Amino acid sequence: MVALNTILLTLASVIAVNADWHVSFTFADGGQIEAHGFVNSGCVNLSKTNSDIISVYFEDNINSDTLELYHEQGCRALAYTAGPGSSNVPDHRYFSYKVY
Repeated sequence: MVALNTILLTLASVIAVNADWHVSFTFADGGQIEAHGFVNSGCVNLSKTNSDIISVYFEDNINSDTLELYHEQGCRALAYTAGPGSSNVPDHRYFSYKVY
């Protein structure tokens, strides 16, 4: 019974660790913002907007496989769409994003 509990606990930990989506934004001034979640993010305004984003790294999950960057807060003016992996994005200031 102890072995079964250990296996179930290990399995639950592995699922919990690997279930999140993860995104990392790299800025021209060397700054970086990271975010993660399990379900779709909805619209998120970036906390750093004083430098261009030059690249993003996006790891998807079973719920979310698309990242969108917007030129305006409130997810207005769609500027860039990416799937999983590393992307060099057009050097611009982006003000919000969605993961879905």
